[in-house]
Amino acid sequence: MNLLPWLLDWPPSRGAVVAFLLVTAFSVGSIAVFGGVVEDADTDEVTVESTELALLLNDEFDPPETNGSVATCFASGTPGDTVSLTGSVTVDAPSDRRGPLEVVLSLPAADEPRTDTVEAGGGTVDVFWLFEDDESLEPGDTATLEVSVRSGGETLVETTRSLTVEADSRNYDC
Repeated sequence: MNLLPWLLDWPPSRGAVVAFLLVTAFSVGSIAVFGGVVEDADTDEVTVESTELALLLNDEFDPPETNGSVATCFASGTPGDTVSLTGSVTVDAPSDRRGPLEVVLSLPAADEPRTDTVEAGGGTVDVFWLFEDDESLEPGDTATLEVSVRSGGETLVETTRSLTVEADSRNYDC
């Protein structure tokens, strides 16, 4: 069907004007009632899915006695006068997001935040963070961990987690 002759037939007939207005009203009404035909995609929705972290404090510094001789020892646990944060943080992001995401962990007891990266679609950051004990934490205290996800200098999501400080020690096998 060729529309050009119909468009060039000016002035249009009353029936053509009424038909045009009815089709337009029906189209606009359908869009208003059904919300359009395009589905909204949550392309910017980045979330911190889970945090499985342990905050351990070792106030003591108790090295093994070697009677003045040289010894080879294997150590396990948190070093003396140190706080350790271990575990994982999982970030969920749309797969169409470009560029890596920075996961920033911040604790008031630490001097500066810790930053790791995950791929654009999200992933898991394995956390192993040791910092010097500033004597502000005691076993049983609750510390607030701030977790933020950034991309290109823009903060996409910020959240906090409460962690209970657990007592830890250092064991030596000599």
